[in-house]
Parts: sequence; C-alpha cells; structure tokens
Amino acid sequence: MRRIRLFLSTVLLGLWLALFGTFLFLLVFDARGGGIDVPFAGISINADPQAAIYKPNRIFTCTETDQQSQCQTDIQGRPLVIVLEKLPDPSGLSHCQAQYDGNSLVCLGGYVDYAPVLSESFEINGLELSPQQLETLQQKYWATNQLLTLGEPKLMRISQWLSISAGVLAAYFAWFHPNRFSKGLASVIGGLITGQLIWAVLATVQYDALTPYGLTLDDWARVVVIGAIAAGFLAMAILALLLRHRTNRVIQTFMTLINGVGGIWTTGYFLLFMLLWSGFAD
Repeated sequence: MRRIRLFLSTVLLGLWLALFGTFLFLLVFDARGGGIDVPFAGISINADPQAAIYKPNRIFTCTETDQQSQCQTDIQGRPLVIVLEKLPDPSGLSHCQAQYDGNSLVCLGGYVDYAPVLSESFEINGLELSPQQLETLQQKYWATNQLLTLGEPKLMRISQWLSISAGVLAAYFAWFHPNRFSKGLASVIGGLITGQLIWAVLATVQYDALTPYGLTLDDWARVVVIGAIAAGFLAMAILALLLRHRTNRVIQTFMTLINGVGGIWTTGYFLLFMLLWSGFAD
C-alpha cells in the first residue's frame, strides 16, 4: 500500500509540474511586451474578417529617434514596417503607420495595454495574404494566438484549477507524507498567511483614529509593514515549534489544512501576477 501511495504521489506531482510548467512557459515566452527594445506589446493582423492573427513583439527589430520608432519584421519573406510617431500627449500614445513590401496599410490602435512595461497594441488591416499563408502565420505563432483566443476569463479559470490542484497536492503530501519538508512548508505558509491577515486588518484603520496618537500616514504605513512582518515571523516560529515533534492526529490535520490553503493561496497569487505581467489579464 505504501508503494502504491508513493507511486501515485509521484505521478500526480509530475503531472501537475508538467501542466504548471507548460502554462508558465507559454505566459513568459509569449508575454505581450516581452521585447524590451520594442515600444509596443504586439500587433494583430486582420486579414480575415472572422479572425485576427496575433504576432508577438519579440519578432520585431527597432530603431528609435526622439520623434519616432521604426520596427521591422519579415512576413512570408517580405518586410512589414511599423513606424510610430510619438504624440505630444501625457499618456504616451503614438500614431501608427504601416507598410508591407512597400505598400501602405491601415494601422489602428494605440490603446494602453497591461504588459511588462506600459505599452500599446496595434491592429493592421489590408495585408493581402492567401489563406495558406495566413494559416502558416497562425501555426508559427500558435501559442500567442491560442492564449489570446482563450481570453482572460478562460486563462483565469485555468489558473484557478492549477491553484486548487496545487492545494490538493500540498494537503495530500502533508497528510500521507508528514516529513520535515511538509512541516517546514506549513510553518512558512502559516507565517505568510498570518502576515497578510495582519496587514489587511491594520491597513483598514482610518486616519482619524491615528491623529490622537500623533501618527502621520507615513508613520502608520511603517507600523503596518513592520507589524505584518513581525506577526508573520512569530506565527512561523510558533508553528515550527508545534510541528517539530512527532505529529498527532490533530496537529497533522491542522498541518494538512494549512498546506492545502497555502498551496491554493501562493499558486493563485503567483499565477495572477504572471497573467498581469505577461499582458494576458488586465
């Protein structure tokens, strides 16, 4: 029974790591705005009335002056050139011009997008390509197109299922394999959760309640941060002492719950951050 349980644990963990790693790799590799020297998040080619083909900005090479940026890539062996003229606008938006193989195209957009850096996305119309060429482009950049086609709601649901499964796995290992790693993880997660809860409580205190004590907003901000960190470390130390010795049924159940909740909490926050960073969520 022990061998079967160990085999099942290994298979489940390997499967989750494969799914999580694949999802994370796609978010990082196809991040909108991933090209550091490219002043836009990406472009979409509306050659088909019913579908758009998305191209990541990492495929462009750019030269920049004080007045404009010129970026170029090849599509089917012919150059696609994007020229962005900087507008005297506090928002930092740009006017877009596009050419494909020397022919002018309609370039729309200029809206602010959430990406690793604040950037813009543009839409190209009038690119005359055959259905076969369009299919080739879509297959070449299938990951970017698939992520953007899924959209934010479905990507958020994928993140939620990965987070829930991470919590289930963490709880499973804590219950069936209560070793030092499980105990240490429970202590760390308990400290993190406690610190965040204390921060959330202290941060809701109204400024009117602080004035009688002579505290400024900056003073209270430091109190909130220091108090949350201190509470987190204190909770971590207490949990470590409780879980140090051989666990009984009550402590093991408590450790299982902490690991389960912590697995969901940490994975969920991490994936939410990655979705925002990659530009696939607002």
